Amino acid sequence: MKTLFFLGFPNPFPGAGWTRVGFFASFFKNRGHDVGVAGVFSPKSVKQARFKYWRGIKIYNLCPTFWVEGIPSLIFNILLSIIVYPLLTLLLRPDVAVVSVPSGEPAVGAFFSSKLVGAKVVFDVRDEWEDYVISKASSRTYRAIYGFFKALMTSIYAKSDLVVAVTPNIVRSLLLRGVKEVKLVPNGADVSVFRPYEKASMREKLGLKKDDFILVYSGGVGGYYRLDIVVKAMARLNNVMRGKIKLLIVGSGDMPQLIRLAEKLGLKDNVVYLGVRNDRKELAQILSAGDVGIVPYDDNLLWKNSVSAKFYEYCACGLPVVATVYEDSILAKLIKENGIGLTARPMDEEKLAEAICHLYENESFRVVAGRRAREMVEVKFDRNKIAEEFLNLIKVLA
Repeated sequence: MKTLFFLGFPNPFPGAGWTRVGFFASFFKNRGHDVGVAGVFSPKSVKQARFKYWRGIKIYNLCPTFWVEGIPSLIFNILLSIIVYPLLTLLLRPDVAVVSVPSGEPAVGAFFSSKLVGAKVVFDVRDEWEDYVISKASSRTYRAIYGFFKALMTSIYAKSDLVVAVTPNIVRSLLLRGVKEVKLVPNGADVSVFRPYEKASMREKLGLKKDDFILVYSGGVGGYYRLDIVVKAMARLNNVMRGKIKLLIVGSGDMPQLIRLAEKLGLKDNVVYLGVRNDRKELAQILSAGDVGIVPYDDNLLWKNSVSAKFYEYCACGLPVVATVYEDSILAKLIKENGIGLTARPMDEEKLAEAICHLYENESFRVVAGRRAREMVEVKFDRNKIAEEFLNLIKVLA
């Protein structure tokens, strides 16, 4: 079976989208299937505009995009995908196209070009990205235009052969939009790579003290992940914890602004930035050096339906989790029902500080919560099992 994944980024990249699609692509290839990944490039990532191999998988970052809010860029991105992707699908002739969104604008060309060659089309919906763009749009005109684009995407989903989504709530949301064939294919973690490594040796390797209390964060810095709230919560606790609290960050984004905030609050030495780590085993070892994994969502109501990939990776490494989420969110329910951590209201640094302090003072709870977290991922969210189920769904189509 020849499968072509579409992911609207310059692939591979350090982010949740590639974590999911890259794993599926590798899994399919290891099962003997012909696999490729089609991506994009922008002016900032023009050096990645080429054909290349990644672990034996063909990567085609060939579609130009222009990521600036506005109607011209929206039209540009859609039109270029309609021009470029048919050339690629005519050349490759895939049996199945898996289109992962967001980003969504290149998905239009991915859909029509795949239908052009008679491929079965599967949409992989990772979050409610259309509503997020609409909620953040700076003008009424752009909100209205993107509303029309959302309607177009609903029609495309409905005409696809299968739609999968990462959480039950997103499945229900798509069904309410009139999309009939929607299956749950959740996120997870590769439990053979993301597992508890020996904490003391990992701390020694990273130059961290044995008795530090370490919060770990993996992912994008800035945007809807509010690490500034985490730093402000730490400032409330620095005296209580006698300077032992540390925030260990792996990822990319607006670190200079976060460092300036830490310096202003007297926490310059409490924030440790390790940059980007593309090697998954190395990332798992870094996570294992921590005491608690943190998921600091902002207060956008859309995140009630979302569970970030980093959450599963923390759990697989045997870490309890603290998340800033609403009480009725999927993530809050997962944490509470499985007894694997604590939650605090989004954007509330005082409540977050209280949750962190509770975890700091209750080592026995941390140990039990971390063990439960690992068990939960092994049973319900092992990416290997999820990928096998996803591949079986696609085999039925093909």
